[in-house]
Amino acid sequence: MIWPLQTLRFIAALMVVYVHAAQLAVEQTGSYGFFPRELPLAGQAGVDIFFVISGVIIARTAVGLSWQEFAWKRFRRIIPFYFLVCIFALLIVARSGITITGRDLLASFFLWPATDTMTLPLLPVAWTLCYEALFYVAAAFVLADRRWLYPVLVLFVAAMALRQHGAVFQFLGNPLIIEFLFGVAIAYAPAFQTAKWGIPLGAALLIGAGFLDLAPFGNSLEYLRGEEAFQRVVVFGLPAALIVWGAMQFKGRKSFWTGQGDASYALYLTHALFMPVFFVIWKVIPLPTDLIIVTSMAASAFFGWRIHLAIEKPVLNAFRGQGNSSARSHPIASPE
Repeated sequence: MIWPLQTLRFIAALMVVYVHAAQLAVEQTGSYGFFPRELPLAGQAGVDIFFVISGVIIARTAVGLSWQEFAWKRFRRIIPFYFLVCIFALLIVARSGITITGRDLLASFFLWPATDTMTLPLLPVAWTLCYEALFYVAAAFVLADRRWLYPVLVLFVAAMALRQHGAVFQFLGNPLIIEFLFGVAIAYAPAFQTAKWGIPLGAALLIGAGFLDLAPFGNSLEYLRGEEAFQRVVVFGLPAALIVWGAMQFKGRKSFWTGQGDASYALYLTHALFMPVFFVIWKVIPLPTDLIIVTSMAASAFFGWRIHLAIEKPVLNAFRGQGNSSARSHPIASPE
């Protein structure tokens, strides 16, 4: 278990929650409060940190696994709980009277958003899972036969060059995929204690990007399309890689914070479902901007942790061990 990355996963999830809590507060009060508007821009980089961490974890834990074992481990960790949350989101959307199309279902339940147009999943934060799943599929091909590495890379580069020709190329060639490769490179990098300084340096670069007007600013659908993605890889991806590399120089051990890292997936997926509820609450109980942000983040973290314990862990345990005996012989020491 890479304990420092567990804690970092919680921080990354909390960064994303902060972005949405700040948006909620601004809608309520019209003010950003004590912290300037540039800070939530840096919070978006929580996603980029997740992508880099995924690259590290897959590179470290896929060694010695068959592609079937790898695919099963990734499926059971990501999909069953996601489906439960996604079904809940589907019911909310259906109840609101919005028409649900086949594209919506394909993007949501198969994590394939690219048809004749790019379609956001019904649970908008799941746009990142579309790229996680794409990376897992690519990794499974390479595990099946190492010779697939070069065709996969060629496909990625070709799709990137053809991005203007449609949603499929936008998806397969999104430059954000490079951030997973940053993680793969870091996984094979030797220990380098001076790299610890990557944490404050990366954090300073992320915060500075907002104040220097370098940070990409868009919505989930635009990120899914890969708009301003090269800019994002440089402005958010490289600092995220520095932070992850720095975190890996610490040994760490199991703690309260690593436990929150366990719950970070549940926090990330469910917090957006709570924000509309918080919006109604803060309409009835007006609070200052900063208090709305703090209480919304704290409540999201608490509910995410409770959902992790009450639902996510039992679901994961129910699927654990259902693979073949060969899969069980290779335990994953993964923070995911």
